[in-house]
Amino acid sequence: MQESFLVFITKISLYPTIIFTGLVMFVTLYWLVSLLGMADMDSVDFGEPDGDVSTLSSTGFFTGLMLKFGLYGVPLIIILSLISLIGWLLSYLYTSFLHQYFDSGLLYYLFGTGALIFVLVVSMWLTGMIIAPIRKNIAKIPKRNASSNIGKIAVVRTLSVTDKHGEAEVNDGGAGLILKIRSDINNDLLRQGDRVTLIEYLEEANAYRVAPVKEKSYKPPL
Repeated sequence: MQESFLVFITKISLYPTIIFTGLVMFVTLYWLVSLLGMADMDSVDFGEPDGDVSTLSSTGFFTGLMLKFGLYGVPLIIILSLISLIGWLLSYLYTSFLHQYFDSGLLYYLFGTGALIFVLVVSMWLTGMIIAPIRKNIAKIPKRNASSNIGKIAVVRTLSVTDKHGEAEVNDGGAGLILKIRSDINNDLLRQGDRVTLIEYLEEANAYRVAPVKEKSYKPPL
């Protein structure tokens, strides 16, 4: 049992699997941090491509590549998680096969680099196929009027709120809404569990500017 575990650790530490092992560790850490309320899940959407995505040279290589594989419309961390997990599994299988024939040397790293590129492309393609129905379902959901949330009370769920980071939960009578929030006031003022008022919608950031709720002082009945 212990020997099998050591073999497993050795394989995931070999090139090119070690690249995806690092990515899996990164996204796992990010998810843990998000669950603890220390980070918010920013949704990155590159928009719907117009026409042939192969002509999107003006959008930049990275954005054009994401659009070509259909990697848009869902939070970026979900995309990275799927690419990491799929890539890790494929590269692990490849490393197990490769290690039987090449222990080291130029050919090992030459074939390993080729495998890294191939696995990355396949992982992005499979991830695009997985998130395609999710993206379509999200698009069918009627978008809420952001202004309708102005004036509502929310509860801070991140450890702090700044002008660039923060999340809060609004009770909508159902499962609740998780909204991104921003604050220009002293960073030490708003903490996890505090109640805030949504006072303005920031369209470019897809977030709400908030202000702390002033608790009414208790007056005992006469």
